[in-house]
Amino acid sequence: MLSSFCVFLCISNNPDLDGRVGSLEIIRGGALAVLKKGRDMIHAGCLLVSAPLYGNFKPNQQPYRTLVLAKGRSCCVDMESLHLIENAIQFYESSHALRLPGELPEEMDKDFRYADYMLMEEAFKSCGIFLLPLIRRAWEVERKRPKN
Repeated sequence: MLSSFCVFLCISNNPDLDGRVGSLEIIRGGALAVLKKGRDMIHAGCLLVSAPLYGNFKPNQQPYRTLVLAKGRSCCVDMESLHLIENAIQFYESSHALRLPGELPEEMDKDFRYADYMLMEEAFKSCGIFLLPLIRRAWEVERKRPKN
């Protein structure tokens, strides 16, 4: 079915992806806002390329969410994509506490942004929207830790 699609799009609330992923739209808000924007795009004829619940994170653990969608000639709603995104939204809405971007201390928040990137990196590459790697070096973390 992807053969009829021609353009890949990425939506995310992860600011670290800016300049590293092509066709990126940064969404202000939490992971639920990204999922709802993805649903709107699916209703407009996009096809979900990446799984919306990747990484086995619970909604109260990971404040960042990224989706890759394909946009093509069809204006029909892909029912499989719609089913996946609706289930993800329902899962997030049923969570009692959602983490929001920037809510955690900067080093922890940076780690969550990096985890989101790493989990999606292969999807970016396979869709041809990968521009630059995001490198999180262990020495950066060590350098900032207080010494006893």
